[in-house]
Amino acid sequence: MNLFNIISELEKVDPEIMDRLSHRRSALSALGSLGKKMALAAAPIAIGSAFNKAVGQNTLNTANEVLNYALLLEYLEEDFYAQALAAPTLAANLTSGSAARGAIQTIKNHETAHVNLLKAALGTNANPRPASFDFGNAFLTYPTFLTFAQAFEDTGVRAYKGQATKIQSANQPAILQTALQIHSVEARHAAHIRYMRRGAAAGGQSNIMPWVVGKEANGAPDAVYGAGNPAATFPAEDNITQATLTLTTGLGATYTAADVSAAFDEGLDNTTVTTIARSVVTF
Repeated sequence: MNLFNIISELEKVDPEIMDRLSHRRSALSALGSLGKKMALAAAPIAIGSAFNKAVGQNTLNTANEVLNYALLLEYLEEDFYAQALAAPTLAANLTSGSAARGAIQTIKNHETAHVNLLKAALGTNANPRPASFDFGNAFLTYPTFLTFAQAFEDTGVRAYKGQATKIQSANQPAILQTALQIHSVEARHAAHIRYMRRGAAAGGQSNIMPWVVGKEANGAPDAVYGAGNPAATFPAEDNITQATLTLTTGLGATYTAADVSAAFDEGLDNTTVTTIARSVVTF
């Protein structure tokens, strides 16, 4: 989930990684249907080749920590959806062949693909999966499960966006393209989960939009939509100022704060992302 930070760290020891990344993505796309589907997340494969240089410069620990942090987050999300699909309390809603189960299974499969790619990049340096993830009451009811899912997905989207400024290489278009491809898929996950919460089985919450409006948590932890650290760099989702302009009045027309906040998403720093995760999951 923190691809931007991964690249930023490894660029320090391997400035040529951008060129190889572009080459690896081209090679993957030639492998056929499966390769094309996986190409959008191909960055970790190229990252793995940087390890030899990292070892030579005694910076492997830093690279390991960054990659394994991303892997831990992917483990968490994958396990969350796997537990949901197996939870007896959700069986009545996630029935075989239903659209709801199909959606959750698809999202789970995406997370599994991310786990496998990160493990391939780390090789023997990959940390093992934690013995267990305890999501507390996340699977108590179908609406509760979807509330937790919204929190995880919305946090993930903010985590990606929060690292965008870390890409400062002159060759950034190749990696930025790949990162945006991953980020857009994560955002679609978030929107679909929010749409599922509007369904009758989840309480028919028609006030929940597929996009984020202000700091409306809709039952998710408030921190998911609050400011990060520092707040000036990572403002809360109700921010109405972009590029120094106050957009409720600065565009020659009057817009509501809700309209402005919904039109722009805000990033979130790594520390806040980690704090949010550990506030709702025990591992």
